[in-house]
Amino acid sequence: MNIHRTGLLFTLAIIIATLPALPAGAGKRAGQENAPLPLPALIHDGMTINLLCGRTYTGPLNLIGKRNVQVKTAGGCGKASIAPGQPVMGWTHYRGKIFSAPIGFAPVQVALAGAPMALAHYPDAPLTWVKGKRRGPDRLQYRWPDSDLRGAALVFRANDWLIETRTIAGHDDGVIELAPKKGDAFDLNPETEFYVEGKLWMLDHPGEWAVHKGRLYLWAPDGQSPEGRAWAAPRSAGIDASDSANITIDGLRILSAVTGIDGSNSTNLQVLNSDIHDSLEDGIFAGGSGLVVHNTTIVNSMQNGIHGYYGITRSVVSNSTIMNTGMTGMPKRSKGAIVFEDASGQRIVNNKIINSSYIAIRVHKNASVTGNVIDGACLRLTDCGGIYTFARDRQPSNVRIEGNTIRNLAQRMAHAVYLDDYANGVLVRKNLIEHNPGGMQIHNGFDNVVTDNIFSSSAFEHVLFNETGAAASIRGNRFSGNTFVSASEEATYRLWSTLGAAAVARFAQYNDNTYRTGKAAFAEVSGTGMISYPAWQDRMKQDSRSLMQSKPSRPESKARHKPRRAAPAE
Repeated sequence: MNIHRTGLLFTLAIIIATLPALPAGAGKRAGQENAPLPLPALIHDGMTINLLCGRTYTGPLNLIGKRNVQVKTAGGCGKASIAPGQPVMGWTHYRGKIFSAPIGFAPVQVALAGAPMALAHYPDAPLTWVKGKRRGPDRLQYRWPDSDLRGAALVFRANDWLIETRTIAGHDDGVIELAPKKGDAFDLNPETEFYVEGKLWMLDHPGEWAVHKGRLYLWAPDGQSPEGRAWAAPRSAGIDASDSANITIDGLRILSAVTGIDGSNSTNLQVLNSDIHDSLEDGIFAGGSGLVVHNTTIVNSMQNGIHGYYGITRSVVSNSTIMNTGMTGMPKRSKGAIVFEDASGQRIVNNKIINSSYIAIRVHKNASVTGNVIDGACLRLTDCGGIYTFARDRQPSNVRIEGNTIRNLAQRMAHAVYLDDYANGVLVRKNLIEHNPGGMQIHNGFDNVVTDNIFSSSAFEHVLFNETGAAASIRGNRFSGNTFVSASEEATYRLWSTLGAAAVARFAQYNDNTYRTGKAAFAEVSGTGMISYPAWQDRMKQDSRSLMQSKPSRPESKARHKPRRAAPAE
């Protein structure tokens, strides 16, 4: 290995012979041509790290606190790969079709021939959840099939939009005691839907694994020995760039990490032309400022695709594909495919978001969401949006949602565009919104402009106004130039308020819209019920310049697609 210095720039050429990915050859012994070898540990500020194309490097790559470092693939034979795991060797038969091997660390992911395996759990398919009864803040009663529960994880539905995980601290006479909750975690419900995972007795189906007394147990889908095919990963990032500045990741493939790239408290982290597969938590986690993600594919993140942490500023995500977020394995907590919390200055441009368990795109203040295609979101959790924003401080959002296509959401309380918690100052313009449970929800929001959109084939309503506070909040919204196409029984508008029927008159101004429906009932108004279009005009004293077409006509859009199952990893 030769290191050359030119001014402040270091160039490191690393020549390591490994695999292009983690499939069948990942278990070959060190010294063979395709055996994976470690990444470099000696990295200086200003360095360029060239990883040879088509090779796999064992991580993590430590860039903590580094400055002005580039990591990229050299050559044209395919992306270099980084994976923080290692092959598992020495498998012996345990019982039935289960094999075991010694392991010197606590794995959090196991793959066989490159395919992620599921941590052993109870119950098994087709059931996902069973119900237990709360017997105290941290106690749950159930008829457990085995008493070995201490240390297992209880995964439970805390709300329609939230899944929590707590460790089981003890078990006595059918009642488990949970370890203390952390932070703002939710409590158990009176009747709690849950599953448990992580114990050897739960390993009773192909494709599952568990760890017990220093050994890894695995039932391969084909029933054969995992020897030469198994790979296990510890709790580690693929690339740890926390507290760094001006790091560029270009043309890499990152596999089976807890977090693909950790950019906590980073400045100007760039992720370009890369692939991030099978992250246990986040594909990319970032805080600080200046995150750029471009032309990157993030597939099978078990919680979030791109997660911008609280306070992050000046982020750009463009021309990227985020697929199957929260859709791999058993359901877990997910915030979104692209999610920015308490953030400012986000630009989310020309991305494809396919099959998300919860929100597809979440932004906060001073943001633009333009030209994206969302196909399938809210597939496992509800009270959810394809594009979601909020303003609990009631300060102007300054958010632009324009030119997006949003289709095939699932769950009753899922809306293609969701302006939540006093969102205000949002422009929703020229979006195609089709085949969703709801087209749009404004929850306590005000002074938003909705114009020149197409709402087509919503299952329940095209637009829901939902005022839930003790004082009036929904006001000053404007709807103009939109086309609403009702395919079946959906309401065009649904206006709800806890303050009664008189409150809905101030919700919005409506004019110059086109309505295409064959229904006599047009809108549902709080305190009144379903009313016709003439009754709507008379009741609201608006919409005089809008056009009603009695026969439905399809907009210029693609044919309907049903929400899909998780797409296969590329």
